Amino acid sequence: MKLRNALLPLAGTLALMALCTALPFLWFALRDRQLDGAVQTAAARPEFLSAAGWENPVARELYYWRERGAADPYALASPADPADAWAALQPVADTLQSAGVLPASLRSAAETLAAGATASIQDEEGFTSYTLNDDTGHYLTATVTSEGTITTFNADLGIDPGVTSAQALAYYRTLLGLDGFADWEDVQARGYGAPVACYSASAQLYLAANVYHTSLTLSVTSMSPETYAGL
Repeated sequence: MKLRNALLPLAGTLALMALCTALPFLWFALRDRQLDGAVQTAAARPEFLSAAGWENPVARELYYWRERGAADPYALASPADPADAWAALQPVADTLQSAGVLPASLRSAAETLAAGATASIQDEEGFTSYTLNDDTGHYLTATVTSEGTITTFNADLGIDPGVTSAQALAYYRTLLGLDGFADWEDVQARGYGAPVACYSASAQLYLAANVYHTSLTLSVTSMSPETYAGL
């Protein structure tokens, strides 16, 4: 009896020590289950980018900037040296020409415009816009991300672009490396001219092109499925 009474406190102490030792492991196991559930819930939410989207550099970059917040709508452009603006726009024009979007004649007209144009630049977090325009109404503007993605291109150089809106959209999508997404759907685009557009939910990207007379417009925007459904 005395031995049993002596061992009872020791057994209680050992049990308490075992419980204290196990508690951290129990807490981490419970936390892991909570985190796993959160990840699964996030993956099921449509506003989160798909795995295929994360693997694509353009989709991933534009989604990142979208999640950082909208650009300042009141940001003002600053005057720039036309030579500096053309130095930034020339690679854009060359890239679009190589992709089949711009004919050589339009590329040459852009260089001619730069020689006698005024210029401006607009810097926002992750994006830089360059504009050239002259006193005849001809202009060229483009927005490029910090990673070199051409997110907008808008030009009227007085020359027929030589492509249709649908062709420009297809070339532009290929240029951006987005043909691998299988869920592109045509969109009934709105606007003046002959706009065409398409949307991919897995990439969460909305692409648009518009060729009308001598003007050419291209754009790509990161857009959630919810926002797209509300268009």
